Amino acid sequence: MMTLSSCPLRFEMEDFFCSQTGSSIACNFASSLVNIDRTVDAVKNFLDRRDIVISQFELVFVLREALNNAVIHGNDNDSSRRVDCTLRLARNTINITVTDQGKGFDWRRQLGRTPVATSTTSGRGLNAMLRYGFAMRFNAAGNTLYLTKKIR
Repeated sequence: MMTLSSCPLRFEMEDFFCSQTGSSIACNFASSLVNIDRTVDAVKNFLDRRDIVISQFELVFVLREALNNAVIHGNDNDSSRRVDCTLRLARNTINITVTDQGKGFDWRRQLGRTPVATSTTSGRGLNAMLRYGFAMRFNAAGNTLYLTKKIR
């Protein structure tokens, strides 16, 4: 049986594709929560094979939040729509790009909101990404998220 860890350079299923180079991993998948798990596992496997100093909890939390936003909010859980996720390692930086096929959202208004109460069921993800030290920017439409964090 082929698994993500047994195929380090390329992994492909009907609704999930992932490839790696020495300094990057790129996944493209149909919008589903299972494919979010596959992407997170592939990224963890990729980073485990490199000497990267970053909190795995923080990275997984932020990555999962970005992918959940793309699948649930961006693509409206529509499995015919796809998500692209790329993680690139630069000298002292980790760069993550997540793009969905949705119409985007008003990220300027969202980032300008006062912090959301912890009792709410949504709306805390972007603030959490910032609290974990990730710099964040979006394309104009709001359907591509760029995250950057310094690493050692």
